[in-house]
Amino acid sequence: MLIKVMTLTGKVLELQVEPSDKVIEIKTQIEEKEGIPPEQQRLIFSGKQMNDQQTAEDYKLHGGAIVHMVLALRGGKCSIHLYNNDNHAINSYKM
Repeated sequence: MLIKVMTLTGKVLELQVEPSDKVIEIKTQIEEKEGIPPEQQRLIFSGKQMNDQQTAEDYKLHGGAIVHMVLALRGGKCSIHLYNNDNHAINSYKM
């Protein structure tokens, strides 16, 4: 079946997908076309983020379905760890 993946820029990618294809395989197709690594992609269908290990069939994807792709945001806080010459931790700071 042919599905459409819409990026944040409005670009539409057409992908050939089988019901048994896992989401990670769909992300790999996107990487081949756009150069965006799978770990940086988040795919959304019917308002839900798609899990890499689920299949197209699990999400009831159908021909003509539109999947939205957003980039994964890196979160968290910065950490600084100080070590002495013996490689023992002296202190840790979280920002």
